[in-house]
Amino acid sequence: MDEVEINNIKNKTTVSIIFLTLRNFGIQAISTVGFFLLTLLLGTGDVGLFAIVAESVGILGYFSDVGLASALIQQKETPDKSELQTTFAIQQLLVSFALLIVVFIYPQISAQRHYGTNEMWILIALCFSFAAASLKTIPSVLLERQLNFKLLSTIDIVENTCFYLVAVIFAFLGFGVIAYAYASFIRSALGLIIIYYYSPWPLGVSFSWQSAKKLFKYGVPFQLNTLISMAKDRLSSLLVAGIIGRESFGILSWAQKGPRIPLSFMDAIMKVTFPTFSRIQEQKEFLRRSIEKSIYFIAVFVFPTLAGLSLIANDVVNIIPKYSKWLPALIPMYIFAVNAGIASVTTPLTNAFNAVGKIKITTKLMIMWTILTWIFYPVLSLKYGYIGTSIATLIVGSSSVVVWIIAQKEFSINVFKTIFHPLIATLLMVISIISLNFLHLNSLTNVILKIIVGIIIYSSYSYYFNKTEIIWFLNQTKWFSGKK
Repeated sequence: MDEVEINNIKNKTTVSIIFLTLRNFGIQAISTVGFFLLTLLLGTGDVGLFAIVAESVGILGYFSDVGLASALIQQKETPDKSELQTTFAIQQLLVSFALLIVVFIYPQISAQRHYGTNEMWILIALCFSFAAASLKTIPSVLLERQLNFKLLSTIDIVENTCFYLVAVIFAFLGFGVIAYAYASFIRSALGLIIIYYYSPWPLGVSFSWQSAKKLFKYGVPFQLNTLISMAKDRLSSLLVAGIIGRESFGILSWAQKGPRIPLSFMDAIMKVTFPTFSRIQEQKEFLRRSIEKSIYFIAVFVFPTLAGLSLIANDVVNIIPKYSKWLPALIPMYIFAVNAGIASVTTPLTNAFNAVGKIKITTKLMIMWTILTWIFYPVLSLKYGYIGTSIATLIVGSSSVVVWIIAQKEFSINVFKTIFHPLIATLLMVISIISLNFLHLNSLTNVILKIIVGIIIYSSYSYYFNKTEIIWFLNQTKWFSGKK
């Protein structure tokens, strides 16, 4: 790989990250406002119901791909028509099989759980979304390989805006939890139409054993990791929901919403770096620096945002009296925020392992996390309810230090050194903001003052100790703005 190609990858990666970051900011702004309005209009049980059904249908997604889409993205050469149509054929076969399972199983679950019309329509809407998402896979893969995240970002924003707009309108009109069903139907249909309009491909069904064998070689080990992840996350969530009930699961869903907001920045970087790391995997030093940069800038943004959201959450809830029903969710939120901070450093590393073909490492890690999850989640949930669930999440997340050790061996990356300054700056910010509570100001004034003080403290430290990195990032963005 020559210098020109490396610079081209750098430029495309930077621009894609910026577009995806702006996309995620837009999506998070829309979803935060939408989620706030929905949780204001709906009860904790309604939020819990949708979360439970969404987790159930989400499980189907793990069986609909067997890693072929990731294999298409990861491979060095451009996928040909045979590979695309073979992937599409296998995927649609798996999707059809998964939906048939739902048709046979749901009546039994419905009878046991005494589900009604609301549950049925939400399930149908989410199954439709699942099928629509599978039809979008090939166009999305082609766009990702081209690093055309600008178009993908636009489609995501349109879908997200549509979902929350429809959901809030129907909830306001008194449709209750069924508003989720209408929103899911419309979002999925709209997204499917748009992506096929802008990213057409030779749509068709064919099967090439040679193409399938080549894709399965990478895809199956990759999908094994996602299946283990499903057992760790989705199935364990359903187990927890069965233990603590719909109301408490709704509280957990609310508590997780805030910490997930800053992780959207991490998602933007990982979505771009996966194909990028795959292309530069032979350039060891360039790869190492790229991974370090991605972790550093994720930490720079995610750490203070997680801390800031946690520190103003109590004041925000108290500003609106009707929102006090979510006060029990604050303690789990604090715990989820700490765990999200750990995940923001760990996930990019596992993403890098996958991108350069070190799937076996990720598989072993996923097995470890799954075992820990199925030990601690049920035990602590049974004993302490939703508080126990959040504690179990932190215990499992803390084991991620193993990933940091492996990363040092595989990529020569010192994670602790990489995140040192963002971590110290965040701790200083936290101490400063907590001290403001002694002023006993009203909630609104407290929120404003905490945000101002937090930004000043964090920015001052970051500029003094990380000036070089900040200048580097600004130089990278000059290409994006058209300045050579």
